[in-house]
Amino acid sequence: NHGHCPNSSHGLVQPKTAYSWDNQVDFKPQLLSDAQVMSVLTESEIEDLFDPTYYASRVDEVFDRIGL
Repeated sequence: NHGHCPNSSHGLVQPKTAYSWDNQVDFKPQLLSDAQVMSVLTESEIEDLFDPTYYASRVDEVFDRIGL
């Protein structure tokens, strides 16, 4: 959590999310180019957040649990 409460973290990220969505641009560069975000997270940490391997690592277990 890097010492940030969820509300302040949301406040840092939400405008970039909206900008990326509204302008059809990639979200990760918005984070990497923001000094406030980079003061909290390293480039490596941001890269890790965008690694789909983490999010898919338990998909087989989840599918087994729900019978797929």
